[in-house]
Amino acid sequence: MVCGIYQISNTINGKSYIGQSRNIYRRWRQHTRGLDSPNALEIGSYPLRHAFLKYELREVVDKPGKTGIFDFKIIEKCTEDKLLERERFWINEIDPEYNCNLWTPARKKKAVDSEPKFWIQYHNYNALGYLPVEYKRDMSQAEECEYDEVLPGVSTNKRAVLNTVGDTVFLIVGIGDKPKQYYLWSTFLCEETVTNEYEDGHSYDAYGSGHLIVPPRLLNSEEFNKFRSHCGNFGFGLMCVKDPEKDLAKGSLYLNVLKKIAEESKPKESKLNFSQFIKDFYAQVTHINPNEFSAYHKRGYARHLTVSLYVENALGLLAGEYSILLIFFDPDKWILNYKDSTLLVHSLNFYDFTTGKEYLESYEFDEETFPINAIQGWVTVESVFKYDETRFLADKELHLQENNLSYYQEIYGSDVWGIAVKEPVILRSAICNVFQPENIDDGDLWEADDISQLDAFYAALKTKIKHEVETLQ
Repeated sequence: MVCGIYQISNTINGKSYIGQSRNIYRRWRQHTRGLDSPNALEIGSYPLRHAFLKYELREVVDKPGKTGIFDFKIIEKCTEDKLLERERFWINEIDPEYNCNLWTPARKKKAVDSEPKFWIQYHNYNALGYLPVEYKRDMSQAEECEYDEVLPGVSTNKRAVLNTVGDTVFLIVGIGDKPKQYYLWSTFLCEETVTNEYEDGHSYDAYGSGHLIVPPRLLNSEEFNKFRSHCGNFGFGLMCVKDPEKDLAKGSLYLNVLKKIAEESKPKESKLNFSQFIKDFYAQVTHINPNEFSAYHKRGYARHLTVSLYVENALGLLAGEYSILLIFFDPDKWILNYKDSTLLVHSLNFYDFTTGKEYLESYEFDEETFPINAIQGWVTVESVFKYDETRFLADKELHLQENNLSYYQEIYGSDVWGIAVKEPVILRSAICNVFQPENIDDGDLWEADDISQLDAFYAALKTKIKHEVETLQ
């Protein structure tokens, strides 16, 4: 682990970037991670990252040297207490062009030797529908990842985050209702801030050295409620709180508790099974409050993964007549990692109205109780896999397709994938009038853009869909 100041230089145009870190190699990995993904600029959209993409840097960098046209080097090693001072010196000395959105006037005004502060970043799961960096669970097929792949850092629209360099940031997650559960999720010492530029405005990221709290620590207590009230119930999203030793009169002594938890929870391993970490957290939320009906499954709905099928096919899947869906395109990586998550089943029109109507009646349904353009139920994803000729023929009765594999490959011009599903659940009162993208066809997978578009489904979940759910097997 190298602590000090580093420079990343573009050997074509001479532009460079200056940064500081307690672990420079880890910080380089953070800069260059995800450059080969379709949403590379969602991970970060600042000048240096734009330059990486423009000059086609795609690999993750974790050691000094030239990679493509970029040169990664350490220009000074120093102690932690000198990082801000030495970073400021080198920025003034070199005037790096890629730092143009990072070293803001507000940042310059902060004295290098000013006393450290503490910040709270609040993440409202109820409003956002996902946990911090939960998308990483879907983007990678890997079961394990480095801790620094899921931390440390926060994103916010609060410009005040630019003043957090050198300070400690605690990330707190609020989830559920009656009672709302509050968890300390992570903590880090901010080393760098980034301004992301978008067409409709700006967002800000803060990065540094820290760790996840494993498992996240429940904070609910009388002392925490006093602290939360002192912070304005976290209404600002990001807020600065004073060191308890300097601010005894304002109830911020609770910072000592947060610091103690952070110290006790330092990871002993270098890798984390993040998928299991997320599952365990949802199980913890549900265990504390059983009324948070299957919070882990709620997560599936928050992601809004839905399959649209003709009425006959939707009922056949929910009735357990077949258990494998065919996908006639190359799915993104996040779909491949959707094991054990919920797949909503959405009905399109009838493939054949006459036979379809008779099929519904055989299960005591009709057009009113099993309407089109509605969420009819859900299944659990058991696995996602690529078909070969042998398995395709062996699974013929499970996916109800009689043609051979090459027929579909020729028709659709792509590989053929299968989604094996289990535990079908059908709603006796379908959720109607849900959001649906345009040009959806039988067998298409899609996600809604906004959680509010499935409010009716959330309402059904909240009451455990009493007397409305059954299986047809």
